[in-house]
Amino acid sequence: MDCEYALVQSADIPRALELEQAGFPEDEAASLDSLQSRQANAGDLFLGAYTRTSSERRLVGYVCSTRTASSTLTHDSMATHDPSGPYVAIHSVCVDEAHRGKGVAANLLSEYLARLDKDDSVRGARLISHDELIKLYQRAGFELVGRSAVVHGARPWYELKVDFPRASSSSSSSSSSVAAAPAAAIDHEAEEGDFRSPGRLLARAGGLDSLVDTATGTNAADLFCPRAECRCLLLRRGAGNWVRGHAGGFELPALPRPVSAPAPTAGPSQGYWSVSSPLAFENIGFSRNALPPSSSASASSAAAAPPAAQAGATIKYLTCADCDHGPLGWHDTEGRDLGAEVQAENDARGGAAEGTGLGAGVGGEVRKGREFLLAVERVRYRV
Repeated sequence: MDCEYALVQSADIPRALELEQAGFPEDEAASLDSLQSRQANAGDLFLGAYTRTSSERRLVGYVCSTRTASSTLTHDSMATHDPSGPYVAIHSVCVDEAHRGKGVAANLLSEYLARLDKDDSVRGARLISHDELIKLYQRAGFELVGRSAVVHGARPWYELKVDFPRASSSSSSSSSSVAAAPAAAIDHEAEEGDFRSPGRLLARAGGLDSLVDTATGTNAADLFCPRAECRCLLLRRGAGNWVRGHAGGFELPALPRPVSAPAPTAGPSQGYWSVSSPLAFENIGFSRNALPPSSSASASSAAAAPPAAQAGATIKYLTCADCDHGPLGWHDTEGRDLGAEVQAENDARGGAAEGTGLGAGVGGEVRKGREFLLAVERVRYRV
């Protein structure tokens, strides 16, 4: 079916609302205010498919989105439009019921992604879908990530993503130039806006005293990857508790290259942001299981640690989910399968959201007292 594609204007929002309400159940459909806000604040991401006759031009489908700094969709990342965010969070893909099954959705998505791909500031697009529509989005070029933690309506959602090739090449070229620069210059350039990170390193963010909420003991700022050219959001404000250290005197391996002046070296941390669940992070990566490092450990020795099958290899290092930079912190699995625990926790949350009362899945019960620890001096802060 032939359609024209154009950005949806404010005059067409009432028609878009009709399509939204017809396409989604009441507990999932966006409100008129939401659609008007998206059109007003992110109008360049509100694309419509129109049919034209001799008497009228009619909106028969649309895609609307906002921007986010997060590479994974969460309730918060979808609720706020960040105009400088490198990822596009797609909220709705709607087609008039009378025009479904005619290729309108597939062609609209193809046009939408082609436009995003021409914008060098966009690194990728993300959306959440019900299971019956996953194949539609996969045919359009999206990759299934897995079950989403987002709760919106009664049914579970699945996250899908598409990344544009320039993101990796741009990141790698920036990475090599930054690695060769003096550490002080890296932080200066980041704060002058030459790179993407919105955060500041610990010393420039006012020191630890200003970053711990005195009323709650939690982080008073959003936490980001320490690399100046990476804007990956690791943890939201208020999600981590500050702890002075660890009873075992654990020492993180040195980072593979400087990120501040002076660069952090192997040794006791100034403290950690402690999180009880990996699902509390906005984005986080984990290494393979490794042995705890000795006091003289380095990043290279950590990388060469024996496989998880060896006795005592229970440590997982925390890394940036976008660029794999780390170690930024650590977690002791205590010999448990972390992947199975995450699945169990996801299943438990899904069961609660659906009102089934179902608890843990195949991974069994989730351990109590878990700690996922981010070193306070190895992240950036957006105050």
